[in-house]
Amino acid sequence: MSTCFDLAVIGAGPAGAAAALAASRAGLSVGLFEPQTMPDKPCGEGILPSGVAALRELELPGLLGRAHALARIRYVLASGRALEVALPAAGCALERPVLSAALARALARERRVTCFQQRVSSQRCARGFRLQGASESWSARTLIAADGLAGEGAVWLRGAGACRSPARYGLRARAEARRALEHVEVHLGRTSEVYLTPLGGRRINVAVLRADLPATERSSAAWLEAAMREHPRAARVLGDWITPPEARALNSARPLCVAAAGAFLAGDATGGVDPVLGCGVAIALSTGLMAGRAACRVLAQGSGEPEHDYARFVRHETALRRALADGLVYLARHPTLQELLARGLRTWPSVGALLARSVAGGPGKDSTDATRAYPAERGTTATSP
Repeated sequence: MSTCFDLAVIGAGPAGAAAALAASRAGLSVGLFEPQTMPDKPCGEGILPSGVAALRELELPGLLGRAHALARIRYVLASGRALEVALPAAGCALERPVLSAALARALARERRVTCFQQRVSSQRCARGFRLQGASESWSARTLIAADGLAGEGAVWLRGAGACRSPARYGLRARAEARRALEHVEVHLGRTSEVYLTPLGGRRINVAVLRADLPATERSSAAWLEAAMREHPRAARVLGDWITPPEARALNSARPLCVAAAGAFLAGDATGGVDPVLGCGVAIALSTGLMAGRAACRVLAQGSGEPEHDYARFVRHETALRRALADGLVYLARHPTLQELLARGLRTWPSVGALLARSVAGGPGKDSTDATRAYPAERGTTATSP
C-alpha cells in the first residue's frame, strides 16, 4: 500500500533538509528520501550571510554559536598583493558534519517528516507525483528535488543537458594552522585557486579548484602538493594535515527550468555556482527554504504564481553570483588584470562594497518580494483537496 505525502523531498543535504523543515513547520506531511548516511562531503565549509540568515529562519541559532564568524574575504593576487573585501553582514565557517548533524536532529524532532534511507525515482502522475523505490512506492502532491547537479529527481525539469562532463575539479583537506587565520583567503593562480577557511581549534579547511586534472599528479595527495607549490603563501599558513585530501568532479549543468506544476529544484540542482565564490551552502539553504514554502503555496492556491516567484528568487540568488564566479576564475589566469582591478577598487571603494553585497546575498527587491510571499509562520497549513 502506498503512502501519500503533501510533499516529497529527494535529497537530505542542506537544501533538502531546509525544504523539509520549512514545509513541515507550515503543516505539510513530508516524505524525505536520502540513500546515503551523512557523508563528510568535500566543500569549502564557509557559509555566506544569506545562508546564516536561512539558518536563523530555520530556528537553528544555537548552531551558529559553534561556528567561526567570518567578516571578510581576502583575495591574494599572483603578485602577493592582498585585496580584502568586507562582507555586509557576518558569515560563518562550519564543518560539514556539524551542519549535517544539526539539520538531522532538527528533522528528527519534526513529527510531520518521515525519512527513508532509499534511492527513489520520480515521475509525474494524474494527482501529483509517484516515487518508486526498490520494492515500495509513494505518492506526493508536490515534489522538491534537492539531489545535486547529477541527481535524477524531477528529470523533466532538468532536460537533456543535465549530466554534462565536468567543467572543473575540486579537492578538499583539513590542516592545522601555523598561524591564526581570521578571514577566508582565496589565493589566485594560473592553474588553480586555493581557498582557505578558518575553523575552530586552529584548524583550516583547504579547498583546491582547477579547470582540469594535473597531467602528472593524478593522485589526490600529489595534486594537493602541486597546488601548495604553486601557492607558497597559502602553504606557509598550513601545518600538519588532519584529514586526507578528497577530490571530486564539479559538474556544470543548467536545468531547463527550476519549477513547474508543483515540482521544484533546490540547491545544486538549480545549476550550481563555481565553488570559488564560496556560496554553495548558502544557496542550498536559501533555495531549500524557499522551495519548501513555495510547495505550501501550491497546495493552498494552486500552481502558477508560486513557481514563477520561486524561479525569480533562484535567479536573484544565482545569476549575478555565476557571473562573478566566472569572472574571478578568468581573473585568476591573468595577473595584469588582477592589478588593474585592485587599482580600480582602491579608487572606487563603493564598487567593492557592491560586489561584496552580491557575493554575500541577502535582501533585494526580488528576494524581499519572494520572502513576503512565502510566510514563515508555523501552522500555515495547506488546504486539503
